[in-house]
Amino acid sequence: MPYKANEPRRHRIPKARYKIENWAEYDAALRRRGSLTVWVTPEAIAA
Repeated sequence: MPYKANEPRRHRIPKARYKIENWAEYDAALRRRGSLTVWVTPEAIAA
């Protein structure tokens, strides 16, 4: 079966791994990523 010929050598490219050096900044960025700010105008409140 020709499609199995290179099977042991396929998918060997590893993913890039990043080392976090500043944990406080990383944690703050995660919190900011999940935050949601909602603006409501006074006209919308009065309606």
